[in-house]
Amino acid sequence: MTGLPAVTAPVLAEALDALPARLRRKVDDAVARASGWPVTGTADGVTVRVDEATSVTLVTVEGVVRSAADARCSCLLAPHCLHRMAVLALAPVDDRAPSEPEAPAAGRPVGASAGAAPGATADTAADPPAGAAAAVGGAAPAVDGVTSRSEFTERQRIAADGLWQVAVAVLGAGTVGCGVVLRTALLRAVHEARANGLHRAAASGTRVAAGLRAARAAEPQYRLADLTDDLRELLAVSRRLRGTVAPAGELGSLLGTARRAYDPQDGLRLYGLCAVPVVTDSGYAGVVTYLADRAGRLWTVADLAPGDVGRAVGAGDATVAVGESGLSYRQLTRAGLVVSGGTASESGQLGAGRAVRAVRAAGAGWADEPLAGLWAQPLSDQVRRAFGAATLPVPERPAGADLLFLTVRVLGGHDHTVLVATGDGAVLTLTVADEHTALPHRDNLRLLAQAVGAELRLVGRLDPTRRATVQALAVGPTSVDGPALVLPEGWAGHADLGYDRLHSSQFRPAGGPAPALPGGRLPGQGGSVARPRLGDPALGLLRRQVERVVSGGRVIQVLADPVVQGRRLARLDLGAYLLAAMGDAARARPRDAFGRLTDDDGQAFAESWLALAVYEEAASRALAEASWLP
Repeated sequence: MTGLPAVTAPVLAEALDALPARLRRKVDDAVARASGWPVTGTADGVTVRVDEATSVTLVTVEGVVRSAADARCSCLLAPHCLHRMAVLALAPVDDRAPSEPEAPAAGRPVGASAGAAPGATADTAADPPAGAAAAVGGAAPAVDGVTSRSEFTERQRIAADGLWQVAVAVLGAGTVGCGVVLRTALLRAVHEARANGLHRAAASGTRVAAGLRAARAAEPQYRLADLTDDLRELLAVSRRLRGTVAPAGELGSLLGTARRAYDPQDGLRLYGLCAVPVVTDSGYAGVVTYLADRAGRLWTVADLAPGDVGRAVGAGDATVAVGESGLSYRQLTRAGLVVSGGTASESGQLGAGRAVRAVRAAGAGWADEPLAGLWAQPLSDQVRRAFGAATLPVPERPAGADLLFLTVRVLGGHDHTVLVATGDGAVLTLTVADEHTALPHRDNLRLLAQAVGAELRLVGRLDPTRRATVQALAVGPTSVDGPALVLPEGWAGHADLGYDRLHSSQFRPAGGPAPALPGGRLPGQGGSVARPRLGDPALGLLRRQVERVVSGGRVIQVLADPVVQGRRLARLDLGAYLLAAMGDAARARPRDAFGRLTDDDGQAFAESWLALAVYEEAASRALAEASWLP
């Protein structure tokens, strides 16, 4: 069902509370039936036709259903009916924090109006496609002085405990058991957390709720790995927030913030680098354009707002809100800006306002200074910087700190995965930065995989969880004379893989002998190109066990054979111990005073799963970083 307006989490929760217990068990079936009901727009909302005698009407305020009374059904059971609940469950959720007083114009993030979602800033571009990222409420130090405290308030502890309890229930049920009822409970807890200033935990909860919905609907962009990472983050943060006192200096990072501080900047001369579409699991979409100043420091300008991949597709052609340059975000990557009176966050995100002046200026090619200096950095230094940035919460990462600037030669590929070699002989795997089919990432990488021998300049984002893997963002030829990739003149020497569509006619046969693939095999010999092994088999087993629980719930681990698992993890002592502990917690069944088996609250199992998930993530990250070393 498309065309439904967004609803707030309290509206969804109130509609669920209105249902009698006998109808709650039927909500998921009702939602499946409702997906085919036609939607008709009205002057103040939409009408959903259930049948000839029944319809559901949603009345909106500024495009959002903000009260349960604004969702009305014409049937006799209303408002205690499944029709209304099913329609609301299919609508996108708007869980933005309550509107705050408008910030000074000079300090407003580019692309975010006074009513835009707080925290929806350029830093969300650094999320894994999985993610994506936390578009709402990052983890940067708060700007309202909250970091001067070292203790959580009682309301914050209660809100954090609510998030923890629901997250434990989600883990115990798995995606197969998480229907509308449990997802609504999570959204209610997220709303309470955000209302009490727990922005980082609320952002994680929002991504988990979106992942559960995508899993239930079998959406093509759903990734179990992303949901696993988000659930680990939600459990880890909410668990720490339940304590009385925060570790020294970590209160601001644990709470997160709704708005960032923007400081005045001296005059900036900026050069466009590349534009990246952004689609986050928390319901935000748009574009981020990276720029560099004369010293080679990276800056970002973004337009992010509630929306789906369709908004990301169109946002590239929106006008940049910095000054009156008249440039779109895509055009800015091939031009430059002279900015005066500007503001920016500590991470390098440009602000906008009435005092900002910006005029269009000439850009620079990737082979020209100051952009050429980005590719002159040693690979080891770039990898060290990118892995360091990956350990920081997204809003705290300096702009572009997780990007790699590589000169590579294409070895071959399979589907939308490409093998390339760097100048020092390292073999890397290029993957898509976003799986949405509305974006050209996949089609462009399929073409690159066929351009064996092509030498290219590449801008990519390091994938910290996979062995020598880079998400490709933009490419360009290495030379003007006889390049292997010939781009239209208007593209100014590079293609943004999330916006520009490459064509096979733009590739020229590379001169010289065909490059050898790993193992000495030449392209075309022995079938398709095999992808390199992405990690240690034992760690891969641990990861599969962690993800299996997220998918199948606690019962999956109850059925697992601990002897077989322990034998396969013999050389990972700590990993084997943590996996065995999770199995024991899954099978533990307490007894009451009369010796009868009872169900526990699932917290011991959740804590054992969290310990294993944190261990696996740290070990995999260390292995991935080591794979880049000679």
